[in-house]
Amino acid sequence: MKFPLLILLTLYIALIDANSQQNPLSIANPTNDAEKVHGHNNATYNQVPKDSQLFSVEFLEIAPNPIKADRVFFMFLRGQMPLSTSAQCSGLRRPTLKISSSAIYPDGTSEPAQSVTIPFKTTTFGDDAHLSLRDEEGELVKYLPGEGTVDVVLDCQIPGIFLKTGEWTFEVDARMGDEGDSCLFAFRVVQWLEGEDGRW
Repeated sequence: MKFPLLILLTLYIALIDANSQQNPLSIANPTNDAEKVHGHNNATYNQVPKDSQLFSVEFLEIAPNPIKADRVFFMFLRGQMPLSTSAQCSGLRRPTLKISSSAIYPDGTSEPAQSVTIPFKTTTFGDDAHLSLRDEEGELVKYLPGEGTVDVVLDCQIPGIFLKTGEWTFEVDARMGDEGDSCLFAFRVVQWLEGEDGRW
């Protein structure tokens, strides 16, 4: 259960929140020293500076936002792949997506950071989540296009029965898979999630 649920919770990308009655901070705002990702979201650039990331983000949209457990939500990331990555994507290198999550609970206890790395490509995670890539023509593609406009679309549903209420931090780190392990994008989201206090 842990592996697929971690993907569902952190693939946004998870950006989850519920109408918290225990904590008035339902959606954490970006910190003052962190640059916000453009669009309707509360994501910030993480670890790797924005200017050092290959993927030029046009916008990141989350709908609905805030998102409740047991409800389907959608994430839409659009941006530009630089021309310099074309040969790399068409070769043997394969982009990866690392997804991490951690939590702090109301009683002060915490959930240790957990992470999983998956191929960054169009993928179906059972009936609960679908990650899709589209090229600049809007066509569904299996692998990340090497250049031009790229859409990354996620639909996902988080089962509340496995979610414990608390402040959750989600980090997503996409890598080119080349010799230098170049960063495509790296985001962080901190949100208060309301679950049924189950453990996963």
